Amino acid sequence: MNIEQALNQQLNQTLVEFYERFSAWEHHVVEGSGLALPMMHTLELLGLYGPQRMTDLATKLCISTGTLTVRIDKLCRDGLVERVANPDDRRSLLISLTEAGRQLFEAHDSAHLKLTGCLTATLSLEERSVLIKILNQINQKFEQLD
Repeated sequence: MNIEQALNQQLNQTLVEFYERFSAWEHHVVEGSGLALPMMHTLELLGLYGPQRMTDLATKLCISTGTLTVRIDKLCRDGLVERVANPDDRRSLLISLTEAGRQLFEAHDSAHLKLTGCLTATLSLEERSVLIKILNQINQKFEQLD
């Protein structure tokens, strides 16, 4: 095994370990909310990016619009999101957080910010900036895979 292969193997193991730990943390945090994790992810994207068209939200979540429709119907019944008229296009609707949805998002986002602070506390500001740059590059590569 050459150096590049060894580094790729080590990076793969590190990414898998990070994913498993983050996923376990995320499930633990969401557990008390009464929502399934995919539902919370939907609220999270609406909280971070504001009202979204169904197609845009489905793309961000990497799911079909049919799957998203079922999810949005349940979140509407639970009073966490609502369908509102799109001011830019009368033919479409936007999915928006209700006040209850915003409160749930803010509590979840606060937990994420606390975790981020804990995980990066020993990193310098420069190291944090480099980490952001690297993660953004990786996220862009995911977009190219589709």
